[in-house]
Amino acid sequence: MSIQAPELRMRRPMLRVLATLRPIRAGYRMRPVTLAGIFGLAVVVALLLLATAPMGQPTLWIPVVAAPAVALAIPLIYLLVSIGAGTWYGYGAGYPMLSIADGEIRGRLRGVWADELAGADPEDPDWWDVRLPAGALRGVRVERDRPGSPILVLELPPAVAEALTAHEDTRKLAEHWRSRVHSPAAWQIGLFEGRFRRERRLRTLLEALDAAGAPRS
Repeated sequence: MSIQAPELRMRRPMLRVLATLRPIRAGYRMRPVTLAGIFGLAVVVALLLLATAPMGQPTLWIPVVAAPAVALAIPLIYLLVSIGAGTWYGYGAGYPMLSIADGEIRGRLRGVWADELAGADPEDPDWWDVRLPAGALRGVRVERDRPGSPILVLELPPAVAEALTAHEDTRKLAEHWRSRVHSPAAWQIGLFEGRFRRERRLRTLLEALDAAGAPRS
């Protein structure tokens, strides 16, 4: 792959730091009991604030609230770090997730998790979940169904689309995107970036797709 190939990859240093602090392996799911515990602590702190605020003197109610507040802060920080790290790994851990080079489209839906980093190699053909000539696409479009990052959608030939939804490793993500944007191959552009930067990144990818011969929907 040419190093000059237009590509999509996660480029947020803060998320990289969070991922270093909190390595997440493939298949990780936060336990419901953990989320329930954090929510319960938040409710307790809120109720204590409501109950003790009428006391007036901060010296009377601050000690009462301090203990549960500290208890809440620890799992809350853990939750935020886990979300940031999960985003980093889920969006490729800095590796390319979409590339346009030599008239060919290469795309990856799967994330790159902590236990997969050692073997991560975009030059390996098995790295990519989608690989086909740009002219074979049925169309290219951009969805803005929700505020924030635009979604670049590739309309695949039926056989390629069905392969994504049939394969165990890509089925869940492919079905997610198909239910949301009516195609199993889609990528959010410029996640957690400013509007100007993500629109510039989107424009670069669209121009590369046009130059490669991909039709617009």
